[in-house]
Amino acid sequence: MKHASPVQFFTVLFLIPLAVARAENGGAGVPHPVTNPASPRMLEGFRVAEGTQRTPGAALPTELRPLEARPSTPGEFLQDIPCGEYIDFDRTAPFGPVFDVQDFGAVGDGKTVDTAAIQNAIEAAHGQGGGTVWIAGGDFVSGTLELKSDVTLRIARDAVLRASRDPSHYAPPHFIHCDKAQNVRIEGPGKIAGEGQAWWQPPRMNAPVTPPEVFSLEEARSVHFACKRKKVPGRPSPFIRLNESSNLVVSNLIIENSPGWSLSLDRCKGVQVEGVVLDNNYHGENTDGIDIVGSSEVAITRCFISTGDDGIVLKNGFAGDVSRAMTNIRITRCAIRSAANCIKIGTETWSDISDVLIEDCRLFTEEIWPWALSAIALESVDGAAVRNVTVRNVSANNVTTPLFIRLGNRNRWKDKDRAGALEHITVRQLTATGVEFPCVISGIPGLYAKDIVLEDIDIAYRAGGEQLDIKSPVPEVDEEYPEFWMFGDLPAYALFARHVDGLVVRNFRALPRSVNEREAFVFEDVLNLERN
Repeated sequence: MKHASPVQFFTVLFLIPLAVARAENGGAGVPHPVTNPASPRMLEGFRVAEGTQRTPGAALPTELRPLEARPSTPGEFLQDIPCGEYIDFDRTAPFGPVFDVQDFGAVGDGKTVDTAAIQNAIEAAHGQGGGTVWIAGGDFVSGTLELKSDVTLRIARDAVLRASRDPSHYAPPHFIHCDKAQNVRIEGPGKIAGEGQAWWQPPRMNAPVTPPEVFSLEEARSVHFACKRKKVPGRPSPFIRLNESSNLVVSNLIIENSPGWSLSLDRCKGVQVEGVVLDNNYHGENTDGIDIVGSSEVAITRCFISTGDDGIVLKNGFAGDVSRAMTNIRITRCAIRSAANCIKIGTETWSDISDVLIEDCRLFTEEIWPWALSAIALESVDGAAVRNVTVRNVSANNVTTPLFIRLGNRNRWKDKDRAGALEHITVRQLTATGVEFPCVISGIPGLYAKDIVLEDIDIAYRAGGEQLDIKSPVPEVDEEYPEFWMFGDLPAYALFARHVDGLVVRNFRALPRSVNEREAFVFEDVLNLERN
């Protein structure tokens, strides 16, 4: 089979219409129909009636609700997820050679561990030059699965691929692992169930489902950590790890209750993630939604993410490896509910990151408090140059701060002291309601964030009181882990900017709480400021 190069793949990915991008990415020649389609075997209690039509905006069908018991703490999982807006439950059967895991001995009864049978199907598909590994008509428990080049793993609408709760079933410590492969796809419309509740300790307190009448930064921070479910040893994380691979597609898929980082794209090139619903415990520790780690030419499109850590996060912390610069990342048309930062660059930032677009996204918190920490967080704290980032047409509701931009000197590997850059950042058409804290831009003394544009920004605070403890001067904390609360309460309610060279603030409107006594804008050590 002759496949496109990563560069060709990326070009097609961004230039052709989305409908075409959804098409099967096979090899040369005319695809032929399935030779052994799955029989109508259905898991009892999990059947989806033939001919069922999906309704745009509909909640997850009852038949696809999780079979495992979920934690009962209110607010940890959203009650309704509009899967019909993201998942095509009527997607047609695969083309090309099909390798049904039940033909390889998989049982699919929700109890038997089917790792060997599923892996044998993967090996058979790979050995015959590629094909689709078909998981249908059951609840299939498995340990680590190793994907191979030219293989599509497809989970049918009547199937669950369920992670084993036994830590001895994971070597390496991932549920799905793809290492140094090309032309790999993971598809639904079925579900991957992570069994996250098997890997959590109870929280120290249950989170409130409504916010307090008076906001206190210290209280919000304390409750944030007290409600976290601490991990137990042996969990598979990253749960799905695609490593040093190219021409990858993850699409039309439900991933539920991950025990760790959910989907990690690690040093990959040419990746499309489209139409994925990711539903995690809001208090699960380190349950990032999608981690883009040292990868380039990545498109995340039309995904719904609800998770207990960062929603979509770009990291590049490969110390000593200058070849790992990341570039060309697109995050568009996503909805994200996060207990941390909805979309973030950082924290690991040793190698450079450039040319990032975040557009047409909805970021929110529902059914629980504290809100997400930051809607958008852009950080460089370990020496990387983060450049050419555009945020455009983003709405946020019930987020603590709409925007946090930080150039710091954490210098995790102690080899890039005061060496980073954060520049050429544009944020336009950002709207936020239910806000608790101002927007923040901060470099450090002598190391400036540069060329920042904020235009058409509208923020409105949540009603109620506020308890403030503003330090004077505002502490620098150059080496501290970056989070919006690192400086404590701030003397501005709209924007606090410090150590910036080249700042444009245009059409920035903010509605404070009625009890407000602070200024809208505070600028400290800001050079070349333009306001109107």
